[in-house]
Amino acid sequence: MDASDYMHDVLDEYTGAVDCTILDAGSLQVDRCEFATVIRSILDGQVAELARDRNAICYRVCLFGRKRTSGTAIVKVPRPGPQRTNDDATFAWEAKMLLMLPAAGITDAPTLLARIGAAGSYFLFMTELTGKHPDPRKHPLGARQLCAILDRLYVMDRLGFMHYDLKTANILIDDDRVGFIDFEFARFENCCNTDLPTNTTFCEDFNVSDNPFYPARSNVVNFEFRALHRYLLELGTIHSAGAANALFRDWLRGKSAYHRRMADFFVERSEASIERAAFAGGIATNKSRGTLLAAATYERLLARLFKRPCDAVAKVERSLMAFRCAVFERKVAETKRLQRAILTEISHDAAHADALPDAYRLAMIRVLDMVGRSVHPSN
Repeated sequence: MDASDYMHDVLDEYTGAVDCTILDAGSLQVDRCEFATVIRSILDGQVAELARDRNAICYRVCLFGRKRTSGTAIVKVPRPGPQRTNDDATFAWEAKMLLMLPAAGITDAPTLLARIGAAGSYFLFMTELTGKHPDPRKHPLGARQLCAILDRLYVMDRLGFMHYDLKTANILIDDDRVGFIDFEFARFENCCNTDLPTNTTFCEDFNVSDNPFYPARSNVVNFEFRALHRYLLELGTIHSAGAANALFRDWLRGKSAYHRRMADFFVERSEASIERAAFAGGIATNKSRGTLLAAATYERLLARLFKRPCDAVAKVERSLMAFRCAVFERKVAETKRLQRAILTEISHDAAHADALPDAYRLAMIRVLDMVGRSVHPSN
């Protein structure tokens, strides 16, 4: 049953006013009658569809606040059918994430207005973000926009927050401002304790960080294989391979600054662990401090490599993005081809005077192994 059929069935059962229940309220006050009116208009087919993905259909609507000030909002309605990749059609998790983000310091996201239960379904009301989805034809990315994206992803990564679905449809660019939408798969992950015994399994994932000393997943990596890889392929088709390569090198140079900031973050955490231990009357474990400092050292290495990326580094990084994407999309032959290409590149380079650093080469082998073990969700 498609969404239109589903809505008509609901409409047959519910006529007149819609009885709605506010399941999760946001910080902005909107009268329940406003929600009910909008829901009624959606059920009546009076609101044009804005977008849809496998799990939801989105609408742009107008809402009046308590002071009768109007503003646009986005409403998500579950999309039924076998194409779904998320069993939860209630939006409960996404509402929870949206409520948590402002306090965590993640501000480039919609504000929750309410999660509503009505007419046997669920409706997620959010504020609308400004901006356009990156598109090499209509809304191209440049070095400035890439740096803005990296700046916001750094905030998420240092908080241990994973979006998990950073495709272009979930990214909005407005000049050098960046916004993110669709937080239904987002999680705050406990990746801060480097001694956790479950870290090896946790790192067997498409999104595993390149840093071998920090058992984490990375939003930068997610953006690369979910959005940037495809964007560069399309850019190369529309314009030229040279244009795609030039933008990719802009990305690497932007990542240099990101990795410098991550290095400072690890040093700060190492110093903070000493202060916490002293305050508690104990001492910081040498293992924990040493791991954090090793992570900082590796981040500085990446910062140096990406500041002026040589051809070997650019080839490995570009192939690694494609490799992650191929594994994610279950393209077995392409996965094996790219894996061989990366191993050949780092092995071949080792015989030259400008050889890639051993630490980088070993880290790439680790990533290939971890990503190769990724278990794709069964749904």
